[in-house]
Amino acid sequence: MEWYRLRVAGVKDSLIRKFMKNFDNYEDILKLDGSQLERYYNLNSEEVKLIMGSCNLDSELEKEMDILEKNKIKIMSLHDSRYPIFLKNIASPPVFLYVKGKGEFCDKNIGVVGTRKMTAYGQTACERITMDLVDAGVTTVSGLALGIDGVCHRKTLEKNGNSIAVVGNGLDIVYPQENSKIWERMEREGTIISEFPLGTRPNHYNFPMRNRIIAGLSKGVVVVESMAKGGSLITAGLALEEGRDVFAVPGDVFSPSSEGCNDLIKKSEAKLIVSGMDILKEYGWDRGKESISQNAGVNLKGKEKIVFNILKKEMNLDELIMSTGIRAGELLAVLMELELKGLICGAPGGKYRRKVV
Repeated sequence: MEWYRLRVAGVKDSLIRKFMKNFDNYEDILKLDGSQLERYYNLNSEEVKLIMGSCNLDSELEKEMDILEKNKIKIMSLHDSRYPIFLKNIASPPVFLYVKGKGEFCDKNIGVVGTRKMTAYGQTACERITMDLVDAGVTTVSGLALGIDGVCHRKTLEKNGNSIAVVGNGLDIVYPQENSKIWERMEREGTIISEFPLGTRPNHYNFPMRNRIIAGLSKGVVVVESMAKGGSLITAGLALEEGRDVFAVPGDVFSPSSEGCNDLIKKSEAKLIVSGMDILKEYGWDRGKESISQNAGVNLKGKEKIVFNILKKEMNLDELIMSTGIRAGELLAVLMELELKGLICGAPGGKYRRKVV
């Protein structure tokens, strides 16, 4: 990782990025003398000193690599063949990515973002969307924050899906502490990435930078629930700037928690969705196997069994109420339980259907 010498030397990322665009190898930079570097790249003498001295940092580089290895952290640069292609194509891609966990990067990525102060509605919507995406082999991308982010990662892992968490601090700092169990599970079963070196605290100004990576990794970004102002709207704006699709879940017009999503839809900046199926349909992504398990509901009892047995075709809430005689509030609770058990899922038009297996 010769390019990393420049990071160890303290050279600014913007300058390293410029070098990486102009040179195939780190060693080629050193073929220029100081005056050429100053003239061609408009550098001052201190910057030239850092660059020219980077080749003499063998012990510092080795020490840094040892620390990363002990923390089970891998590093990749813009020149690495493993570097995510979607992210590489944004206006200002991270020069280096620190990676912990499985390190699986795919092209079928959808960002799932939203408020830290989610409502029960937002949680249910996030779980439903995430399950649909995971069933189709889509990788979810989020920020490992409280609220919607944590629900997305947790539900993806529960469904044995692939999830990527982008954080705004060094990978040796677990933040937020409330999500420590999800963080630990992501290290084992998912992927956590950051552009920030070890020891970097989760300062507030890091998060817009983090958000551009979420947008950059994703083909589209879903805003599940957001107030009028919030980080998820920043992510949506960055996604639009990069030419990525933005989707939003509509909410109660009287609820502050849905004001941001409703505004995105009203301004035609986001496509309205009610389930992950709407996203899959947008891209023509296959949900996977299309056979329905005939024995899936064998162990169900009571109202769960009644609802499951009736759902032999797609049905909306009113149709289910008419067919089962179960009151709306109770029926919604039964439907949520069946969704959480992975037996049913949402369908376009606010309908429900049995889950494909």
